[in-house]
Amino acid sequence: MVYYILLYGVQRYCMRHFKWVVAALVVATLVAYWFFPYKYETSSKGIYGITTLFRWIPYFGMMLMGAWIGLNVKSGNMDVRTRWTDGVLLLGCIGIFYGVQLLSKRYAAMAPWQIVTLPFLAGIVYYIWKLCNAKCLQRIYKNKFCNKTIMLIGGLCLESYLIQRYLFTDALNWIFPFNLPIITAYILLMAYMCRCVARTFSQTFRTEEYEWSKVFSLK
Repeated sequence: MVYYILLYGVQRYCMRHFKWVVAALVVATLVAYWFFPYKYETSSKGIYGITTLFRWIPYFGMMLMGAWIGLNVKSGNMDVRTRWTDGVLLLGCIGIFYGVQLLSKRYAAMAPWQIVTLPFLAGIVYYIWKLCNAKCLQRIYKNKFCNKTIMLIGGLCLESYLIQRYLFTDALNWIFPFNLPIITAYILLMAYMCRCVARTFSQTFRTEEYEWSKVFSLK
């Protein structure tokens, strides 16, 4: 939520100097990483670890990239056509992103070099967006059932993010890969219940009557 405030400031006052904003973020990321005390960690304390806060600095870069792409597409300055090379480049980014991390786990001396994976993470985000603009996928988006399913899952992103850490389990690893859709469905169900509770709670402090249709709405 803090980033939305920063993003508003960037869009409102700094779009003419957007390159300088990106450069400042890159410098801030490198300086923070220089003092990052867990360079040799690859677990929950590493560069992408959930118990440290470093990842939130470069993640703002992903948010800036999304805003920049959105504004350029809206103004017609960016070509959104999907090409076969986008898939190849996506696979390349994924390979390097995970390859460096795998090497870091096997060889401790490689761990500090995980910082080089950040541009490739941005590449993964960008080329997934490019592929999602493919005509075959656009037909899926326009399908009534598929559209509602996508909107439902998208609407549960916040709740899913908040609770997933407490629902992950390795108890079903013996049925891999079937454990993946089972756990995913479980997380989405609990996220939906969490959202219903939140909506009930928010309506409790209103003077109007409860609107149960909105509490249990899938939107």
